[in-house]
Amino acid sequence: MALSLDPEIAEALAPMAGATAPAVGDVAARRALWGPIIGAASAAQPIPDDVKTTDYHATAGDGARITMRWYTKDGAMPMLSTRR
Repeated sequence: MALSLDPEIAEALAPMAGATAPAVGDVAARRALWGPIIGAASAAQPIPDDVKTTDYHATAGDGARITMRWYTKDGAMPMLSTRR
């Protein structure tokens, strides 16, 4: 049986076709490769109306700004940490 992808997923993954991963440690090249791919994949999946997003930011050791996104479904109870 041949593998077939949903057309939207196939479109989001298309930038990876034939891509060669940059060398380990080449952070700038890896960001340049993966940034557009992650952006396309994110755009291919719309966020449901009952889900709120909140963006947080951190700064990496090399000064790059990293965005972290928290998704919360309306009416969902927050998860409590069990760490002490």
